[in-house]
Amino acid sequence: MKKTFWVIFVIAAAGAALRVSLFTVPAGETAVVTQFGKPVATITTPGLNWKLPGFIQRVNRINARTEVFNSNPIQLLLGDKNPIIVTAYIGWRVADPLLFYQSLMMPETARQKLADMVVSAFGSVLADYEIDSIINVDAHLVKLSQIEQIVQDHAAAQARDKYGIDIVCVGVRRLCYPDIVAEAVYNRMRAEREKEAKKYRAEGTEEAAKIEAATDKEVSQLMAQAYKESEIIKGHGDQEASRIYAEAYASDPAFFDFLRTTDMYRQSLKQGTTLIMSTDSQLFRYFDSSQSAEPEN
Repeated sequence: MKKTFWVIFVIAAAGAALRVSLFTVPAGETAVVTQFGKPVATITTPGLNWKLPGFIQRVNRINARTEVFNSNPIQLLLGDKNPIIVTAYIGWRVADPLLFYQSLMMPETARQKLADMVVSAFGSVLADYEIDSIINVDAHLVKLSQIEQIVQDHAAAQARDKYGIDIVCVGVRRLCYPDIVAEAVYNRMRAEREKEAKKYRAEGTEEAAKIEAATDKEVSQLMAQAYKESEIIKGHGDQEASRIYAEAYASDPAFFDFLRTTDMYRQSLKQGTTLIMSTDSQLFRYFDSSQSAEPEN
């Protein structure tokens, strides 16, 4: 009975020792094992691991995933002495768990250090640029991507060497102007857009003038050609009419003369027309009943 008790006691003690000595590092985490506060092991691969009991050694877990946070807005000065308020975003992850633990230990401390580092880099880089390189209606003149890359390269080298951190990305989340320069910026942007609009309007007016001139030229050519063709047709018509008149007159001059005269009556004696002429007029001869008709042949 006594022997069985000791067996059970040993098994329970061994189980308790294993329980406080075994630990798991999941994917997305790393761990630094410390003994009385001094690092003794760094674990970067997921899996089951062991250590001395808790009061001797302790597991300090560190998130190895990429984290993104925003810095606080801060007012910086550009190269042309214009102030600008910048809010940056920073993406980072722990690359060296041991150095990170020894220098920072806590993620909150890391975020503060990185924000100060990146904002300081922005202040240094922006001093070499003017406001036209930050905000401009011409996208080719905007150097924001270039500025972000310079800041990231500058801050990444410091963060890796001092804190064991990789800076994955750095960028400008928000840009704004203090009230003192906002109106001046808007006026400049408005003037640039008006200049661009005038340019487009001038180009449109020039193109419209070219089209109108070409159209007028084409119309003039068409009108000249049409007039030429109409005169030719009219000449042929006059020629044909003269031929018909000549044939009609040659076949019966008296009847032709009668038709010409009656046609003249029809054109002259319209409704409400008063005609005054002498009785011996050639036009009056067909109204004089006293004149005898011409003898038939």
